[in-house]
Amino acid sequence: MKLTAIMLILSLCRISASIYSQNTKITLNLNEVTYQELFKEIKKKTEFKFFFKNSEVNSKDIVSIDVNDKYVEDILDIIFKGKDISYQILGKQIILKREKPKIVKDNSEQDKFNLEGNVLDEDGIPLLGISVLIKNTTRGTITDFDGNFTIEAAIGDILLFKGLGFKSTEVVVKDKNDITVQLLEDVAALQEVVVSGYDKTSKRIFTGASSSIIAQDLKIDGLVDVSQMLEGRAAGVNIQNVTGTFGSGPKVTIRGASSVFGDTRPLWVIDGVIQEDIVNTDFDALISGDASTLISSSISGLNANDIEKIDILKDASATSLYGARALNGVIVITTKGGKRKSKLNVNYSLEQTVRDIPRYGNYDILNSKETVSIFNELEAKGFLDFPSVAQNRNGGIYTILAQQINAYDTSSGQFGVQNNIESRNQFLQQYEQANTDWFKQLFRSSLTQNHTLSFSGGGENNSFYTSLSFFNDPGWTIADKVSRLTYKVKNTYYLSDKFKLTLGSNGAIRDQDAPGTFNREEDSFRGSVSRVFDINPFNYALSTNRTIRPIDTDGNLEYYRANWAPFNIFNELENNTIELKVKDISFQLEGNYKITKNLNYDFLGSVRYVVSDRDHNITENSNVAAAYRSQETTIVRNSNVFLYRDPNNPTAPPISVLPQGGIYRNTSNELTNFYVRNSINYANTFNQKHEVSGLLGQEMRYIDREEDFFIGYGLQYDRGLTPFTIPEVFAKTLGEKNDYFGLESEKERTLGVFSKLTYAYDSKYVLSVTGRYDGSNRQGRSKSSRWLPTGTVSGKWNMKREHFLENVDFVNSLGLRASYGLTATAGPATNSLAIFRNDITNRLDINSRERFLNIDELQNSELTWEKQYETNLGLDFGMYENKVLFSADVYQRKGFDLIDFVRSSGVGGEFIKQGNNSDMETKGIELSITVKPINTPNFSWSSTLNLSALDQKITALENKPNVLDLVDQTGGNVVGFPRQSLFSFQFTGLDDRGLPNYILPEDPGNEENSVTGANFQDVDDITSYLKYEGSIEPTKTAGFSNTFRYKSFSLSFLVSASGGNKIRLDPKFAQSYSDLNVFTSEFKNRWISPGDEALTNVPVIASGRLINEIPNLFRAYNAYNFSDVRVVDGDFIRMKNISLSYSFPKLLIEDLGLNTFNLKLSTTNPFMIYSDARLNGQDPEFFRSGGVSQPITRQFTLSLNLGF
Repeated sequence: MKLTAIMLILSLCRISASIYSQNTKITLNLNEVTYQELFKEIKKKTEFKFFFKNSEVNSKDIVSIDVNDKYVEDILDIIFKGKDISYQILGKQIILKREKPKIVKDNSEQDKFNLEGNVLDEDGIPLLGISVLIKNTTRGTITDFDGNFTIEAAIGDILLFKGLGFKSTEVVVKDKNDITVQLLEDVAALQEVVVSGYDKTSKRIFTGASSSIIAQDLKIDGLVDVSQMLEGRAAGVNIQNVTGTFGSGPKVTIRGASSVFGDTRPLWVIDGVIQEDIVNTDFDALISGDASTLISSSISGLNANDIEKIDILKDASATSLYGARALNGVIVITTKGGKRKSKLNVNYSLEQTVRDIPRYGNYDILNSKETVSIFNELEAKGFLDFPSVAQNRNGGIYTILAQQINAYDTSSGQFGVQNNIESRNQFLQQYEQANTDWFKQLFRSSLTQNHTLSFSGGGENNSFYTSLSFFNDPGWTIADKVSRLTYKVKNTYYLSDKFKLTLGSNGAIRDQDAPGTFNREEDSFRGSVSRVFDINPFNYALSTNRTIRPIDTDGNLEYYRANWAPFNIFNELENNTIELKVKDISFQLEGNYKITKNLNYDFLGSVRYVVSDRDHNITENSNVAAAYRSQETTIVRNSNVFLYRDPNNPTAPPISVLPQGGIYRNTSNELTNFYVRNSINYANTFNQKHEVSGLLGQEMRYIDREEDFFIGYGLQYDRGLTPFTIPEVFAKTLGEKNDYFGLESEKERTLGVFSKLTYAYDSKYVLSVTGRYDGSNRQGRSKSSRWLPTGTVSGKWNMKREHFLENVDFVNSLGLRASYGLTATAGPATNSLAIFRNDITNRLDINSRERFLNIDELQNSELTWEKQYETNLGLDFGMYENKVLFSADVYQRKGFDLIDFVRSSGVGGEFIKQGNNSDMETKGIELSITVKPINTPNFSWSSTLNLSALDQKITALENKPNVLDLVDQTGGNVVGFPRQSLFSFQFTGLDDRGLPNYILPEDPGNEENSVTGANFQDVDDITSYLKYEGSIEPTKTAGFSNTFRYKSFSLSFLVSASGGNKIRLDPKFAQSYSDLNVFTSEFKNRWISPGDEALTNVPVIASGRLINEIPNLFRAYNAYNFSDVRVVDGDFIRMKNISLSYSFPKLLIEDLGLNTFNLKLSTTNPFMIYSDARLNGQDPEFFRSGGVSQPITRQFTLSLNLGF
């Protein structure tokens, strides 16, 4: 029925074209003009456009014509009379083709003979699987492993040679001698081959769901992280730029998450080798901003200029060979290589990028004058009284004022500020007018540079590719910078006609500076997440009000109070830093041996070593060190949590454990990875119709991860790095159940065997079966879940090969795909046997402490792998010489045995139990269409649109999340809802005191229940009063790219879009504020007096009296931050990239001794086309968590490419 509808629509198009041509008459009088000039004249007088291949129609041929009031069809008949050119009118398009010669049937067998030949590539390498056809017939064959073929032909026949990645070639049979044909590489045809990492498969017989992106479509100048370049490029692939910090990388998911609590990242594969992560990082850790995220990307050492192609494998059939690691999809990267028997090619590229500095106009932050007006209200409500602010933990301009009031200059006999209203107001007025632009103070438009130099070529029996790259970023902020040096070597040696050997090596060295940071902590009682000593420049600019000045009127650094100690952001960023050094090196060996013409043996071996060393230097001049020493008054001494209190002498005053020096924190990570794979490939064609191919192999992975850390107290940075350590620092550290050094080791071993069998009949019907058997040591000695079999079955129907479509010329390809299979992953749990760990008792007296065994995990004998069944149906459609390409996929995923954890009372020996208790179902659709409507020598236009949508639901879950889990910005998991669903307290309005009210469970004994009754630790029936908002993970993605080429100019742009998710706005409200807080324009509409509750939803700034009257009032304000009025849509449409390039004329570059000379100007993330207005500048992708995290920003890049 669908096919009938398609044919009907196409028929109507033809009828419309016929009507238009029949009613269009023109007059022409042209003498000795070219075809090109004639076509332009017809286009002027009609709406017709001409399309043809230069290889078939010579546009410079001369023609003359003189007609009056003639139909276009009549004119075309006159022009091409007696010529071997035919035309076809489709709509308002005229398609010209070289007329096919008539097939003359010759029944005499004596003119036919068996023609033998050989097909080679440009380097003289025999080509396997090249189709050899007698043109205009159905006779054909395929070359064997040695590139040989035999076909029945006759003198005058035209042989058509077609192969994956090569341009089609025609050869006329002139005699009976053997022929040798060399095929030229076709870059565009790279997309017709799917590289799985184990084999290469023609899309003609590929049965899975995948997307292929060649380098020229992928590369975005100015971006260094390859994963960021994928945004908007492929349907079903979601890229969330949760952080833009180098080394962290975005969150990448393919067809949504496949695990509830486990890892959801896809597998990255480069040249057949899986790229292991240095540290295992889940989504919560990725957005945390903790220092460990700097090494969370497994491809941070990859130079994008070395990439030739990327294949994204999506469904069970496409990823089947990866078995128990393919649950989240696979991204396969193929890098560049040299060519045999080719001259030396030298290429140099330079990218210079300038990033835009954030502006306050893009954010909702009050200026200093508006902020001081709120301070006046705080002062009136008893918060900024001078005795208190002088000794509070944190304080701004009122703390500076209090210090000046108490500062007595003995030489002048004057106080810093007189304690009267006039003097105080005069002092505060200078801060009221400060209006500090923290973005200008902390950010800079530095120039980043990325240099790449590559060499490629080949000799008689070898080919080579070598590249060097250097990336240098002086820093977007005054606290960060990074430099990276990479190299790549890839040499192939043709030792004989049957044996080929490839040696390769890759390396990267990175030096990176970042602001010093401690890990963030969650307070489930108060319902908040915080980070002590956070000095992230972006977070600081948005969380520090504009009354604060970095420099005083005398040009000196001005300090205010943070953590009971003096603080200045310039001083802190200089004395509290992280220095990261990463060295990543790998070696790879590939061997290929042709056992017979149909049987092939492949070997792949790789070794990789990565070492990361992270130094966190906190000098004696930092605020952190000062906080450990602050005890200027009794109030400060008793309040300061960084001082040590002797448990054996409770009446003794607290003392500093850091009387001298600073703190040195070091963390080292190492990864050692060995990978070995052996496989046998078989391919043969029987009777020119039956294609059979098979793959059988085994692989082994060896992974060691080690992490050690050390904290040294009292290191004197200003005195030759001499340590000054007192014993009490160890007592404080151990008393707080912390360690000052430690070592962790993880050893993972896996073994797998795999097989694949594919059968194709006459290229019409394809059936493929894949199986794999994996074993892992992740469960230790337990055998209950050591091994797992996985497999898929898939098929394809190439409808274009059917007789009813063979003569439909405008349809080039039409195929239906279907697959069903099982994929899996090991999951985060490892307790199939009980896990015990050594520990030390937490007794007050250090001498009384003793070792004990801690039950980390009880045995779960039924623990197994996380698994997923996936069904996929796909349609691929190409027409008008593949100028229109359409692909669609619908899929259903049913995940089961997914790891879940259950909180318990601890009676059984542990408080959290893990097991395979959860199931999840995902349904989705993906659409992709590429159109190339114009392709002429002087102008071309191509456009690609991809869309995807999914619906996800957790169908089984034992875990009972608490309220904070569900209302936090990262969302939680509940049966019947998507993964990471966001819930909110239901805000019902303000009361007559300006306090927020909510729908909460009844509590008869609590009169203020609707205000302060929010229990962030509640787990019982919490969805009955919490409001479901949606998932924080996008359920819809889109990408739209266009490329226009006019002569030597090329203009392209990429739009990316995402939606279907919800975003929790940054928390802004609290029961009390200080003179450091930032206020938004919402505070202008705050409740001030009774009756305002009918006009506004913004809570009152509570007075000290109100806080004392209502216990736990902080819960009301925290609940407001987690209420439904603080949730917005996550939908956005972003202009991702715009670029304009120019290729210099060939004559000019030849005079300069060059092969290529290109210049390109581009901008990345230039503007947001659409996002929710309530975001007020908050990036819908970025999680502002402080630490080392940074958002993506607008940048401008100038690129130079030279080829010698």
